[in-house]
Amino acid sequence: MAQIDLPLAPAKQWNRLSTAPRPVAALLLAILAALMLLGVAGGHKTVNPNLDAPRIARAEGMIGDHALYVKIVRRMETGTPYYEAAAAEHRANGYPLRPFAVMRLPTLATILAAIGLPAGIALASLLALATLWAWRRRLTSDPALPPYGRFAVLLIAVNLGQVMSGQWVLMHEVIAGVLVALALAIHRPERPWGAMAIVAAALAIRETILPVAALFGLFALIDRNWRAALGWSAIGVAFFAGLALHASAVAEVARASDCAGGGWLALGGWNNYLSFVHKTSILRFIAPYWLTALLVPLALLGWLAWRGRLGTFGLLFHLGYATAFMVFARVDNDYWGMLVVPTLFAGLVFAPAAVVALWRALAPPRLVARTAA
Repeated sequence: MAQIDLPLAPAKQWNRLSTAPRPVAALLLAILAALMLLGVAGGHKTVNPNLDAPRIARAEGMIGDHALYVKIVRRMETGTPYYEAAAAEHRANGYPLRPFAVMRLPTLATILAAIGLPAGIALASLLALATLWAWRRRLTSDPALPPYGRFAVLLIAVNLGQVMSGQWVLMHEVIAGVLVALALAIHRPERPWGAMAIVAAALAIRETILPVAALFGLFALIDRNWRAALGWSAIGVAFFAGLALHASAVAEVARASDCAGGGWLALGGWNNYLSFVHKTSILRFIAPYWLTALLVPLALLGWLAWRGRLGTFGLLFHLGYATAFMVFARVDNDYWGMLVVPTLFAGLVFAPAAVVALWRALAPPRLVARTAA
C-alpha cells in the first residue's frame, strides 16, 4: 500500500486565494489581523460641527455643508448665477474661497435649482434603483461566481438609501459615488461607452472621481483597446478644460480678504480611512466603530479574492481611495467616504471563503491513502 498526495478539490474559479501559497496566505492573514487590531486600538476620528459657532451655516433644518449647499440652490432659484451665489454663501458662513478647489463644481447645484429639491431626490432615488438593478444583473450573469454572490447587492442597497434624503442629495460625493457604483456594474471592455458617459457625469459633479477615469483608461491600455483609451483620454482633456474654466470663474468672485482652506496632506492614516467609512455608511446608525474596524479589512479581503476584471477593478478602486484618505484627507473631509461606501461592503459576501482558503493554505497538505490499482 502506497501513500501519495492527492490534489485538493478543484479550486473555485472565482476565488484567487484558493491557490495561494502558504507564505502568501500567512502574510495576508497577518495583514488582516494587524489592520483589525490597528483599527480597534486606534479609535474613531471625527470632527463634529460647533453648533454654538456664530457663523455656522443653518437652513431648513440643516447645518454645516448641507445648509451651505441648500442656501446656494435657493439663491440660484431666484436667478442668481452659481458663482455669485456660491461666493456670497461661502463668505457669509465662513467658508474659504481659496484655492479654487474649495468651491464645488456648479453641475449639481445647477440641476437642483432647475428641477427643484423634491425632483432631485426622486431622480437620485431612481438612479440608486438603477444601480441596484445593474449590480444584480452583473452578479447573477457571471457564471464563475458562487450562487451566494448575488447577495452582495443587499450590502450595496443598505448604503444607497441615503440618496433618498433631502440633505444627502445635496452632497456632491453622494451622487458621484452612486454614479461610480453604476459605472462599475455596467462596464464591459467591449462596450465601455455607457460607463464612460456615467463617469464623465460623475466627474462633472466632483473632480475627485478623476482616479476612476484614469483606472478605466489604464485597463483599456492594458487591453490594447485603443478606441476606449482614446475615449478616456478625451474625457480627461475635457475635464481639465472644464476645471480651468471653473478656476477662472472662482477667481473672478474671490477677494483678497477671503479666507483660504487648509491643506490636504494630513497623513491621517488607517483610522482616518475607517472613520470616513463609519461616518458615511449605514454602520454609523447600527453599529459601534470597532465593528467597522473589523468589517472593512474583511471587505477588502473579499475584493482581493474576487478573481476577474470587476473584482480586480473594485480592489484597486477601494485600495486607491483608502490610500488617498489615509494620506491626503483631513479629519473633517469625512464626507469623502461617500465615494466608496456604496460598493465597499459588497466584498463581505466573498470574505468568508477568502478566509477559509487562506486558513487551509496554512495547513500541511493532506495525505490520503489510496491503494494502487
